[in-house]
Amino acid sequence: MKTRPTIKDIAAAVGVSHTTVSYIMSGNTTQKISEETRQAVLKAARELHYVPNGTARALRNNSSNCISVALEKSITSTRFSGLLQGIRNELSVAGYRLMLFDFGCRGALYPDYLDSVLQRQTDGIIYVSSDGNGPEDEWTDLILSNDLPFVACDCCPENPALASVSFDYERGAFEIGCRLFGEGAKRILYWSSDIKTQQEDYRQEGLRRAAALYPGAELEISLLPYDPGSPADFPSQHKAFSNICRQYLMQEIVPRTADYTSSDAIVCSRGTMVRQLYSMLAENPRQLKIAVLSDLDIVTTERTKVLASRPAFMEGGREAAKLLLSLIRGEHPQKRIVMPPALPSYLEF
Repeated sequence: MKTRPTIKDIAAAVGVSHTTVSYIMSGNTTQKISEETRQAVLKAARELHYVPNGTARALRNNSSNCISVALEKSITSTRFSGLLQGIRNELSVAGYRLMLFDFGCRGALYPDYLDSVLQRQTDGIIYVSSDGNGPEDEWTDLILSNDLPFVACDCCPENPALASVSFDYERGAFEIGCRLFGEGAKRILYWSSDIKTQQEDYRQEGLRRAAALYPGAELEISLLPYDPGSPADFPSQHKAFSNICRQYLMQEIVPRTADYTSSDAIVCSRGTMVRQLYSMLAENPRQLKIAVLSDLDIVTTERTKVLASRPAFMEGGREAAKLLLSLIRGEHPQKRIVMPPALPSYLEF
């Protein structure tokens, strides 16, 4: 195997000391080094195909300048792509990179996202929840016993010692319900998938709280039977979910809302459901209010109007990164952050 060039090789090529090269390659700005010398060293390093020793630098600086992000769900979902974008934006400002992991364990002992920190390849962990669930108890104990910088995102871990950034799904649903009942709706049908998650529990509770404030208001809940399968197979999963939505819509939702008036509403948990719902209304003209409790980055049909409560996923990602960086610096920030939703507003297409 060819010997890799060292800083001594660069120093010899430029005619400066290896200490000067070390200062330049490490980004040290406390030494008075001319810009001409700095550019000459960098040029020589590129020509020699010099590769810095990241492990040695991490040990020397006590930092890898890299964060482990553990995410099991598909990043093609607007929810998780928004979270990742917010995390990346904040880390970039602080001079950090991110290393993306799933929840798998390719080594002998620990999940990869944990092993990366224990091996000092990364400085901390942002754990993006799977359906509101935190890490398993065994890994929680490992995190706490080793005092690893850790932030759970999109869930509230049961152990209060773990820092977290979550989203107020209950408040979002409550505000949507109050808006619709306040505008004259007597009946609301909440259409969701039958997947047991903390987020869905919060949303249903929020809608129930809203209905309880309006005398005579009725809330119905219709749960779509659905097995999401592998999170990695998002395109097939999305297509299958759309097909099931279409079938369930005609068999269940249309009959249950047959006597709804133009003031009544259907609240969808996903943007895909809105698309299918508007397609049905276009084929069978009816006046109903439509609302959604998630991102709606889709084109439905012409002249559609949807009441939306949008969780602040990108802002939540930024807050998770800020919180983790504070923990890495040894500060003592507020450990539980709950992100409020945007106020319900009508989106027109």
